[in-house]
Amino acid sequence: MSCTLTLYRGLPGAGKSTAAGKDSIAADDFFMVDGVYNFDHTKLTAAHLDCQARCRAALEAGNSINVANTFTQRWEMEPYLQMAEELGAQVEVVDLFDAGLDDFQLSKRNTHGVPVIAIANMRERYEHDWQSGDVRPPWERDDD
Repeated sequence: MSCTLTLYRGLPGAGKSTAAGKDSIAADDFFMVDGVYNFDHTKLTAAHLDCQARCRAALEAGNSINVANTFTQRWEMEPYLQMAEELGAQVEVVDLFDAGLDDFQLSKRNTHGVPVIAIANMRERYEHDWQSGDVRPPWERDDD
């Protein structure tokens, strides 16, 4: 029996968590403390590692899992794609991009207080054709 890893990607406020469902996981879960979202950019790497670990545990247990992160570029998805390949899980990618909303609407709609400028920056770097994207994080790339 094969399990499925479904990656929900899109800008903040696009509806990833809603589409992924209540049993989905996200890096943002790391910042929830007693039901209150307390984002700390210095812990972002830890948040993503925690999300990856929870995803791996689900897949290793033979369970399908939904992950709802922005995944604006291929390199952000790569650890999950490699994990799925290693564990023999099928992969589905659901791309919600901006749900037809502008940056201001997304800023008002997202539940984590992501400001308009941050959403605009994410929109600018968003890889619609993620399959052709660079698998390496930006800091590992040569600036030829």
